Amino acid sequence: MAEHLWPQLRLKADTDAELKEKYRKIYLETYVRDAEGREIKIYDWNGRRILFHAGTFDHAFSESSDYRYGDGTHDLPFSKRRARCILWIKEVLAATRGTIECRQQMRPNSRGKTKKRRVLLVVEEKYVVVLEARDKSKEMDFVTAFVADFGYIKKIQREGGWVETKKSPSLNGD
Repeated sequence: MAEHLWPQLRLKADTDAELKEKYRKIYLETYVRDAEGREIKIYDWNGRRILFHAGTFDHAFSESSDYRYGDGTHDLPFSKRRARCILWIKEVLAATRGTIECRQQMRPNSRGKTKKRRVLLVVEEKYVVVLEARDKSKEMDFVTAFVADFGYIKKIQREGGWVETKKSPSLNGD
């Protein structure tokens, strides 16, 4: 098995429902509010604030069984594969390792309004973090994060305008 840039989080529980709740707790206490209820402030490598919302968990850690030809509906309510990478999100935002391509897309939201998105693609992992720009603000909202296949990566690169590439310092001093 190949090494990952960051370790995966492999929680255990008696049922899938309990497992989902354990990962939800990690998400909430890592990105939304700490154990004392204080808001967690997270910034990307350019100093932009990234906002995480409790309700985003269900979308971000579920998936569609047929994303290529389906209508985009997430019919698989919990994705263990996505959840195992839950702690990678903050690593990508801080650009701690790897090569991260930052791309911009214009996409319609659920209300039909065109929104600006930032797609952060960790080349070595094929890991994607999607952020949505807030109107008249430098802040961005976290939308989702997942490991993509080669075809999806190429689609992102083809459709998303390149903004910048962030290369983290290597571990061997190069």
